Amino acid sequence: MKFKNHRSVVVLLFAGIVSVIFLLDSCKHDEIPVAKFAPVPFSDIKPIFQNYCGTCHNGNGTRNSRLNLNDSIGILRSVIPYNVSKSKAYQAMISTFQIMPPKIALPTSKRTLIRLWIEQGASPN
Repeated sequence: MKFKNHRSVVVLLFAGIVSVIFLLDSCKHDEIPVAKFAPVPFSDIKPIFQNYCGTCHNGNGTRNSRLNLNDSIGILRSVIPYNVSKSKAYQAMISTFQIMPPKIALPTSKRTLIRLWIEQGASPN
């Protein structure tokens, strides 16, 4: 009787390990290289910043708006080309602590477009 219980435990343990390995392997996604996407023009990015960020971040000198995200210079200063993790504007958009804009989160499609633009070098053209 003890042998049957031991055997069942081994079989269940093996099935569990195989299941975990399968689940971990099935969750992997291959990244699509940035170079495979068409270049994102700044003319697609600027209106997103102006419409979602520029109302508060308008450069008028108040506490929340020293940064001007209504003009090209301010937008370009808020990102680090090729580096989304060091781009303050992008990090604010994805923050879980205080997401920007505060009342309505930026739609995923627009955040993705901004991320792609930054990863492509944040060209001002």
